[in-house]
Amino acid sequence: MSDLVTIRAVIGTEPKLSITPQGLAVLKFRAVTHERKRDAETGQWVDAGTNWYSISAFRSLAENGMESFEQGDHIVVTGKLQVRQFERNDGSRGTSVDIEAFSFGHDLKYGTSNYTKVRNGGGEFERSTHGSQSDGTEQVDDKNSNASWPERDTEAA
Repeated sequence: MSDLVTIRAVIGTEPKLSITPQGLAVLKFRAVTHERKRDAETGQWVDAGTNWYSISAFRSLAENGMESFEQGDHIVVTGKLQVRQFERNDGSRGTSVDIEAFSFGHDLKYGTSNYTKVRNGGGEFERSTHGSQSDGTEQVDDKNSNASWPERDTEAA
């Protein structure tokens, strides 16, 4: 059985990209989530549980993830959850919790990010950066200096 899930996690292992003999790009890494709760008696924050997930991504998502992520990054992952039981070589049983990522990116609660488009809709290769200012200031075009939301409906959305 599989379900669509979204998790906020930290990348716990260095992402590894491999290419199958058929030319398919595959990215794999482990991600960890943990919950902290305030202890009612002491008022202190305590760890309340940790979950580990094996994350996999394919094709362009794998390639883009490899260029974007490193161990320790806070991320958001949406994908197909699969929980499997397995048997180890020593005979003990274990549980694997895997997510096939359909989409992922940095969790902006913990930092900023710059977006670089690498493919246009037609599949042709291009690279353009979105929202990057070297000095951190916003540049305003004089003719639009009092820019606001459009007064009429637009077709964007």
